[in-house]
Amino acid sequence: MNRVEYILDKLNGNVLDIGCYACTLHKVILKKHGRNKVYGFDIELEKGASKKYYKIGSAEKKLPYKANEFDTIIAGELIEHLKKPEIFVKESNRILKKGGVVVITTPNKTSLINRIFHNNETPIHFSLFTWDELKKLFVSNGFEVVDYSAMSYDIESSEGSDNPWSFKVRGLSDYFLPKSLREELVVTFRKK
Repeated sequence: MNRVEYILDKLNGNVLDIGCYACTLHKVILKKHGRNKVYGFDIELEKGASKKYYKIGSAEKKLPYKANEFDTIIAGELIEHLKKPEIFVKESNRILKKGGVVVITTPNKTSLINRIFHNNETPIHFSLFTWDELKKLFVSNGFEVVDYSAMSYDIESSEGSDNPWSFKVRGLSDYFLPKSLREELVVTFRKK
């Protein structure tokens, strides 16, 4: 199972895709789950995006949604770009219904690839996490772990990569590395 398949498997009810503008994930979610239940939020959007379904803003501020509005929040490759990820986590808790889930994908700070090449340590990554750090952040803000996986970084996570061939090699790591050394943390948390 790859990152996109994992996310699609977790969709339920009203879905908010935070960070919807980057890559192709949002289009895949729309195709699978339908227009009337999928909403998007990002710091920028496509020109002409429907104001009914899309809002612009920062995930580090109060989100422009009512309490208990969503069943599922998707945050693929988002949390590492936030300087204050705890605001995003608290707001996710506020806007999720009880029992709702947030699905997070983010680079693993202690992955073997990052330890060797430091590829996740870029100027746009402000908050890199280990599995224990990510779990602590969510659990301390009213969530419980539903499912934890780790996998290799794939081309969908890095649209426009200069080295698309490298993803085939990286994918082999899923077969021989333990979760703690794989590149991508992929987690589902449930609001208590």
